[in-house]
Amino acid sequence: MKLLISRETSDSQSRFLVYDQYEKLLFNVIGKNGTAVRKVKAITPEGNCVLKISATPEIGKTIGYNILTPQGAFAVTVKLKSDDLSLKIHGVKLFFKGNLFTRSFEILDVSSKALAFHKPEAGKSGKYVLEVFDDAQHLNLLAISICADLLSFSDSAHVCRA
Repeated sequence: MKLLISRETSDSQSRFLVYDQYEKLLFNVIGKNGTAVRKVKAITPEGNCVLKISATPEIGKTIGYNILTPQGAFAVTVKLKSDDLSLKIHGVKLFFKGNLFTRSFEILDVSSKALAFHKPEAGKSGKYVLEVFDDAQHLNLLAISICADLLSFSDSAHVCRA
């Protein structure tokens, strides 16, 4: 399954639009307008909420994200270490491998099998491709990708902005 994630700021609440590979809208990821985005949720075109993400206030250059999907709850932390960012997944057996700055990364299971690959769409700023290899976990994988895509590097590497 291929998901196309596009930054969306044309209205006061949209943060991302998520399409399938045929460019059919699957989800509108919305959050309150403002500089720091603390809560977002993915809504289907029919109005159903399929996932929620809440960011905790930054502490010691670490941002925590609490994620709720129909498959359960888990957390993601993003930590700034000197000139590097790290992302860790807690509460599910998934692992992050890659580069947050370039938005090119994999999400792996405990056996190091790739479950998803995320990368910027070639030549298109604010657009990403999430190739999902485990359809059963697509909402968890999408939520992790959205956490990574919420980061903005315009001010500093650890600011949570959409």
